[in-house]
Amino acid sequence: MSVLAGVERCVLLHEGGEARIYKVYSGSKAYALKWYAEGSRIDARVMDCLSGEKFAGVYHVLETGEKAGRPYLVYDYVEGVPLAGTFLLPVPFAISVARSLVQSLAGLEKRGIHHGDLNPSNVLLDRGGSPTLIDCGIVGPGALPYAAPERFQGRAADTKSDMYSLGLLLYRMVAGEDLLNCARYEDYAQAAAQIESMEPTSRLYGKGIDVQALSALDPLWGATLRVNPDDRAEDFEELDELLEIAFDKICGGRVSWNSLRAGLLATLAPKIGTNRDELAHICELPREFVVRKPTSRRKAFLFAGVFGTILILLLLFLALWPRNPSIDETGALLLQNSRTMEDWGAPSDSTVEGVSGKVLESLPMPGDSGEDVE
Repeated sequence: MSVLAGVERCVLLHEGGEARIYKVYSGSKAYALKWYAEGSRIDARVMDCLSGEKFAGVYHVLETGEKAGRPYLVYDYVEGVPLAGTFLLPVPFAISVARSLVQSLAGLEKRGIHHGDLNPSNVLLDRGGSPTLIDCGIVGPGALPYAAPERFQGRAADTKSDMYSLGLLLYRMVAGEDLLNCARYEDYAQAAAQIESMEPTSRLYGKGIDVQALSALDPLWGATLRVNPDDRAEDFEELDELLEIAFDKICGGRVSWNSLRAGLLATLAPKIGTNRDELAHICELPREFVVRKPTSRRKAFLFAGVFGTILILLLLFLALWPRNPSIDETGALLLQNSRTMEDWGAPSDSTVEGVSGKVLESLPMPGDSGEDVE
């Protein structure tokens, strides 16, 4: 049964051109319902895999389908804040998040799954600063500011296109803005095809990032933001090694890192797990998803209908079932036969001990079967 059958409360979290996202409460648990816009498509194979198996750092899908011709999915609610709603992240922390994402993407890759829509709205940070990937399997280029050049040419998502999107996501985390910002689809396609002329490192000057951090980031742009997929990192393992080198170069040691992380999480915590903004967005579950529960009156009618059907079937069974004569029927038959015998009259010459001759004639005699009797 759908988890939506027991929804007690519904909150609209986001409404945009791509989809509406609801937080629904059923029993003691919360779930996310994402209802895509008309024309959207999701990869059924990816959804089947995500619903049948759990991956580290990836949301768990519980249900998928279509309502009013629009795809939807239900998944375990992730208590976190999207990167799109956070602030500038210190470079060491941003690199740490990128490493976690690479490891999650590598886990999906082993099952032949690629995210295809890696962007700040699809990465949630929890209280511990760990990211969770959501919204895998979208068919199409995904969010245009993060789509790889080959995705605009109709190619399916793969490891190299996810690498490209991750590079743009890393830039967003440390810069606080998208590297590509265009008005039309065609403009984004052209900008992606010229990504190598954007010079991300040069654009980060003046944003409070020290030279050492800029130097550590530079190889990461070379491993991700390349027009030709073959010029990007060979695989996620190589990209993870490059991220580890960059992190070790600028983290400042364990004490410095722990201090930076603790301060960031303290700032992040108020953005997570609060319901004060939800109060203004409490809504009804869309009628297309409402599963009607039987009322007392409907239950009574349902019970009466079931009971009546069973009774009718039982009566038909009794009426049609072949019956053996009862004791009363046998007695009546004997009485009728005895009266018939009386009608045959008094004993005559052909009587045997008071038995009528007509009765005797009706009895089978030896030899009637055609056999000789000795």
